[in-house]
Amino acid sequence: MAALTKAEALGIIRRAYGPDLAASIADRLPDQFDPDNDADMERLIDLGLTRDGLANALGGEL
Repeated sequence: MAALTKAEALGIIRRAYGPDLAASIADRLPDQFDPDNDADMERLIDLGLTRDGLANALGGEL
């Protein structure tokens, strides 16, 4: 999967976890997020998000 912009990542997070969580972590997300990058995924895990939750919001796998 290609890198996502912060806005795209927030849209996925909104669908997967709701608007409140997306708003609460928006300032801690990078400008670009690459689901194939382990460091980027670790950052999301540190924020309480999971790869499975994001994949489910996308309707597939990350």
